[in-house]
Formats: sequence, structure tokens, C-alpha cells
Amino acid sequence: MITKLKVRNFKKLENIEFDLTKNVVLAGPNNSGKTTILQALTLLDIGLKKISEQQRKNSNRKKRTGIPINKQDLLAIPVSSSKLIWHQQFVRDRNVEKQQTKNVLIEIEAEGISSSGESWNASLEFDYANSESFYVRPLRINQDGKTRKDIHPKAFDLQIAFLQPMSGISTNEDKLTQGSIDVRIGEGKTADVIRNICYHLLYPEDNSIDSETSWQKLVNIISKKFGVLLQKPEFIPETGTIEMYYKEDDHVYDLSSSGRGFQQTLLLLAYLLTYPKRTILLDEPDAHLEVIRQREVYNLINDIARELNSQIIIASHSEVVLNEAANQDTIVAIYDNNCYPLNDNQTLSQFRKLLTEIGWEKYLLAREYGHILFFEGSTDYKILIEFARLLQHPVLMYLEKANVEYTSDNVPSGASKIFHGLRDSLGGRLKGYALFDRLEKTHDDRILNIKTLEKREIENYFYLPEVLKRWAKSFGESNLFVNYENSMVDCIQENTIPAMLKNMDDKRWSEMKVSDEYIPMILDCFYKKVGYGNILNKGRYYEFVKYMNPEEVNDEIIHVLDEIHEKIFKPYYE
Repeated sequence: MITKLKVRNFKKLENIEFDLTKNVVLAGPNNSGKTTILQALTLLDIGLKKISEQQRKNSNRKKRTGIPINKQDLLAIPVSSSKLIWHQQFVRDRNVEKQQTKNVLIEIEAEGISSSGESWNASLEFDYANSESFYVRPLRINQDGKTRKDIHPKAFDLQIAFLQPMSGISTNEDKLTQGSIDVRIGEGKTADVIRNICYHLLYPEDNSIDSETSWQKLVNIISKKFGVLLQKPEFIPETGTIEMYYKEDDHVYDLSSSGRGFQQTLLLLAYLLTYPKRTILLDEPDAHLEVIRQREVYNLINDIARELNSQIIIASHSEVVLNEAANQDTIVAIYDNNCYPLNDNQTLSQFRKLLTEIGWEKYLLAREYGHILFFEGSTDYKILIEFARLLQHPVLMYLEKANVEYTSDNVPSGASKIFHGLRDSLGGRLKGYALFDRLEKTHDDRILNIKTLEKREIENYFYLPEVLKRWAKSFGESNLFVNYENSMVDCIQENTIPAMLKNMDDKRWSEMKVSDEYIPMILDCFYKKVGYGNILNKGRYYEFVKYMNPEEVNDEIIHVLDEIHEKIFKPYYE
């Protein structure tokens, strides 16, 4: 089991260090470095194996001599050039004043505990040679390059497997040796070996596991979770392949007929049961699983790992997985190419419950963006973006990429609770803005900027009759059968109180809920007249904004855009 990891100059990771426990979840947004950490661990594994292999061949080999690694050995880190695994591809450091050049090294240090309870450490450095290869050797202590850290013998017992998500099961699967299975897993071809893993679980090459008990355990779990009965995998000598079936409702199906979530779960559980006492790296094991199964599978693999003395290190951005891990495992947030352990009792005890209630994903997004905007729903957000686009407002470039949370109601207290929970967790480093429809009762919050509209809802800020006429005209030229603009004019006159048409300042334009009480009625009438079915639902009402003229936009909307720009984005980005 690995208990501590340090990585320097590897891909996205310039310098990171964090402690690990039995099971770890690496959490963070896409492209934050989660998978990179898993790849760094596979590089550690490759380096240890290369050194161990060389020591067996030649025990007198000098420790300072590098052992070559070809980029083809990097099965889990496919690159076209070995330089690509260096941070910013920076492999040489030139001192102009001294006219000297030195190599930039990738350094990976790990500490751990063996299955017998003995502590071990391993410190490796990787030295660039050319686009095809590089060298590995024990990490140097001094600049002379001769004194190096010893690698504890127990470190060579470490067994790491990188299990990537299923990509679609193959129709036929040749029977493979253990080495061939490991190679394909390293290449990410998990779909090519799922039958082989099940076969090796039932018919192991050695006596390292109780095969019948382990197989029955797998069968029982799959039956309980998916309602199907796994059939034993069978080797077919005539074709050299392994066949495997399952029974559902008294019908027998080939394994390739099963769903992706079923296959993903089977792969994870079968691998864990087949190869105990390993450190297993799982990249998004929740892939292809619906929310309920994400929780079930996460707890299952954790329980089995504990039984088999295996260590699980997971990269995930599933909120379900993060919330489950919060109560039992270590969570390490990956943000800005740095690591932030979230299970440290001194930093987490005060807000763990709150973060679990509002979701770890919201916490990580708030930490990444530094702000959060609240809207009742996506329609309000899209309408505001279209207003910004119409006005060519400088906030547009930020608003389109903002961290947004939908409240699903017009109640500011919910937004305040989420905002202040996140802000407290981030040491006060969070800006927020909330836009709500008109409220009968004001909500005082001096830190979260809460704006309530004067009109009933944001759709009331469309310049309605004129906008609807322009929208109808955009359907194209009139013909013998239909005049689009006139059809809309007729619908407006038929369904609008005359006094309101004469006076656009009539209070009823502000008071009624136009998204429910006016626009649908007008659209239904229009589509009937022109002979189309009404396909424009509320989620697309933002499209009307483009038919407004900039001078028609209400000052209140402009004020909202100005506030968001000045209070949220300008201090942070400008």
C-alpha cells in the first residue's frame, strides 16, 4: 500500500505531494490532472520493475547508471515522443551566465507499507535521452550525482494495475496468458480481456486465491445487482477463444449483449477478486453507470478491496462518489495542478457535513472559478447571455463560461445557504451573484449580491409585440398561402387587451407572467395559422432577444449586466 506520493516535473504536475490512505478518491474538474497522477504511479511501477529486472540480471551494476526505458513501455501513457511526459516538455535547463546545461529530471518518490506491515520507500528519477527513450535510476541526494537514495527491497513487491473504463466489449476474445492480459490492461484495452479475467478468476494459474469461493461471490453480486445469472467462462480449444454467457429470464445471452454499465461493473469486481493485494488505479469507474449504481459499485469495490488487502486509488468527478468517499476515505482535490487533501480533520471537521449537503462538485467548481452565479433555471441564464450579446456587453465573454448554479425555485435563502457554505469552506474567497424574479419579500444578504427584478420575470423584459412580429417575419417571404408577419399581427390583436396594445407602459405588461400567460397563447395561435406544430418551448424563449434593438433593452437589464461585470468578473480577470 502506498502512503505518500511526491511527483515533480511530470506532465501537468510541476511539484505535488500528498498523503494516501487505504482508499483515495482524486477529485477535480476535467483536465485538472487526476489521470496524470494515476499515470505517474504507473511510471513509478515501470521504473521499479526495470530496476528490479536489471538487479536480477547484474547485481554488480553501478547504481548511478541509468536503465533505459523505451516510450513503447509506457502502455498507460501513450505518447508520440518521450519528451511529452516532461512538464511543459522542458528537458534541459540552460544557465546562460555559466554557459552550462543540465538535464531536468522527473522525480517520483513514494512511501508505503508492505502486506507484512513493513515500511518501505522508493525514490526514482527519470532522465531524458531522446524522443524514443529515457533513463531511470534511484534518486540522487547530492548534486554530485553519485550519492543516491536506496530503494527499500519491499518496494519491489509493489504491484500496480491501471484499470481504465470499458470502451465496448469485443465480440470474440482469444485466451491470453497473464502477461498478455497485463499488457492489454496497460494499453487501456480492458474490453479485450474481460472474459480472460473471469476465466483466470475461476481457473487461476496458481493457488493465490480461493477460485470457487471468489467466483461464487462474483456470481452472487451480479445476480443481486442486475438480476442475471453469470455462466462459467469456457475455453474453446478449436478456436482458441473464451466464451462467456449470462442467463436472464430463462434466456441465455452472450456477454457482448449486456449493457455497458453491467460490463463495467463485472470488469471491476472480477479484476479485484482475481488479483488481490494490489494497488489498483481506477480512472472514472463510475463511467456508464447511472447514479444509484455509482453509489453501489463504489461501496462494493471498497468493501472487496478491504477484504483482499488491496488499495484503491480512484479518479472521479462524480458527485455521488465524492459524497460517499467523504465519510470513509481520503479525498484529494486536484486544482490548478496542485493537490489539496480534503479529509484533514483540522480543515474539514467544521464543514464536512455542509459540503456533503451541497455537494463536493460545487465546492470544487467554486474553488476553481472563484465565483458562483445563481439563476432559477437555465432559461433565465440563457436570456441574460442573449441580452449581453445584443448589447455587445463586455461581461459576455465571462458570462458564457461562468460557474452557474440553478436553484429551481425563486427562493433566495437556498442560494444564500449554498453560497455561504462554499465561501466559508474557501476561507472567504468566493464572489457571488443571484438573479431572481420579482419577490414580495426582500432577502437581505450583504455578501451575496442578490438582485430581484422589478417586473414579474425576465421574459417580461422582451419588447413583446414588436419582437414577436420581427420573429414571425424571420420565417421568410410570404406566399399565396400564408403571410407570416400578418398572421402574427392577427394573433396579437386577437389575444391581447386593446388597451395594452395602445400603451406599452401599461402595468399589465410587467405584472403578468408572460412565459405562461402570454407567449404560449400567441405562439399556439400563430402556428395554427401558418400550419405548423408549435415547437418553440419555454427553454427556447431566449431566441426572441435577438429580434430586439439594443435601444429597446430595459435599463434594469443593463444594470444587472453591469453589476455582474463590475462585482464578479472585473476584479478577478481584469
